[in-house]
Amino acid sequence: MASRSEAFHGVGSRSWIWRHEKREKISVRSLKLTRPNTLVHAVTERLRVAIVNAELKLGEALSEEKLAASFEVSRTPVREALSLLQLQGLIEIAPQRGSFVFRPTPDDIERLCDFRIAMELAAAPLCARRAHVSTAADLTLCLEKMEAAFAERDGLAYVTLDNDLHQVFFDHCGNKYFQDAYSLMSGRVAALRNNLSKNHPADQTLSLGEHRDIVHCFSERHMDRLGDILKVHIGRTRQNFLNALDCGAFDAPQS
Repeated sequence: MASRSEAFHGVGSRSWIWRHEKREKISVRSLKLTRPNTLVHAVTERLRVAIVNAELKLGEALSEEKLAASFEVSRTPVREALSLLQLQGLIEIAPQRGSFVFRPTPDDIERLCDFRIAMELAAAPLCARRAHVSTAADLTLCLEKMEAAFAERDGLAYVTLDNDLHQVFFDHCGNKYFQDAYSLMSGRVAALRNNLSKNHPADQTLSLGEHRDIVHCFSERHMDRLGDILKVHIGRTRQNFLNALDCGAFDAPQS
């Protein structure tokens, strides 16, 4: 026959187990899977491409109703897509005014380029230590494609490959936090590049020379020299953006 103490502890243990199982069941029941909304994803991606490729001008007003009609969907997925793109910095939503493609201020451009310099100077050495051969191979491949686009005077292809070349450092750096941080601003940089190329062409001859130097220095492990070139290259890009902003190249069309 169990002692009083054993009986007490037995009942107490069973009571604790019952309460614990009850809490666990409640917790499990509250975890519901949400199926991916492929329609929202499709609208988001198409709008993102339109902004990045300069189909939509920086600062351009976006009507949910017109976008919904264009995509042949209801306004709900359009509204959700705009909210997602706001998180990526590609859309600005102003209460009582509506949604707009982002349009940077001079301070935005300064901070964005400062961020790029810091990120690329940190990511490139990680690539050199962890994945030098594959990084160098991908950089070289991007450069070859840039050379071809330059020879064919395909400005859009050139700036797209420009984006791809800088992305290589983050694809191979092996640090998810760097990759996530860069992805949050890479769309803005790409959109600025494409708007600049489309409306206020920069000197791509100089740009190509700098990219040749970037690839050469990384391939030869001249990391100090690579850092200097990246600072000059991104600094020149910063000035091109500021000049274009000042002369109205990024102005949205008047409705």
